[in-house]
Amino acid sequence: MATTSNNVSTTENITLSSAPSTPSMPSKNEQPDTIARGPPPLPYNLHEHKLMIFLFWFLILTECTLIPIIFYFTISNLTDLRPGAMFAIITAMFGFISGGEYGLRGLRLALKRDTYRPLNGAGRWSFDTVHLVLGPPYFVMTALMIGFSIPDPPMMRGLSIIMPVGILMVTTYMIWTGIAYHFGWRLRWHRLSSHVIGDKYPPLTFTIMEDITACDGGGGKEYREAAMARYNASPRFRRMLVEMLWAWAITGSVVSIV
Repeated sequence: MATTSNNVSTTENITLSSAPSTPSMPSKNEQPDTIARGPPPLPYNLHEHKLMIFLFWFLILTECTLIPIIFYFTISNLTDLRPGAMFAIITAMFGFISGGEYGLRGLRLALKRDTYRPLNGAGRWSFDTVHLVLGPPYFVMTALMIGFSIPDPPMMRGLSIIMPVGILMVTTYMIWTGIAYHFGWRLRWHRLSSHVIGDKYPPLTFTIMEDITACDGGGGKEYREAAMARYNASPRFRRMLVEMLWAWAITGSVVSIV
């Protein structure tokens, strides 16, 4: 009897141990699979740079609004300068902050080490897309500002179109890249930052994000590599950038024309 009882107990243990176990939910400490992780992360935390972001935009706002207003009323009320001279003084302050930042980022891109330059063999003097896209508007706006300030009195209507002209030049190229991305056209004559000749056109919003964060924000090549990885891996990310591009391009064009 004892032998029979032991055999039955052994059989029960084997049966219980071989039975399929109930599937359990993964614990919080377990690593999620590739799908659950989502697209590749971007190694840049805006919260760590919020003070510099605030200071930069405060200075830009000061340059575009406060300085011209303060200079205009101060000079017009406390001096007897002719309007042409007054506007010459005010326009001399144009680009003091934005132009300085433009020059600083150009210096970073031209350094011997390629920390801030685009990927895939970008030359030392080829800069990046943001630098090249902003260059012509800066030149045209400065020329218009000087030209319309020379007559006495200055040509107010001409001075009023300077900023709209700059915005329209940028949004026009935005629209071009949006159309090129939609039809899957490839870059033939120039590169767009880390997208080289032969690649499909990216939306300009991607290159703006890549260049501003990598160069101005100090993210460097590490951020460019992560941004390219996310762009190539995530259709949702690309769709968001395209939607943002059309929102900026259409509203910017309408505001500048109207």
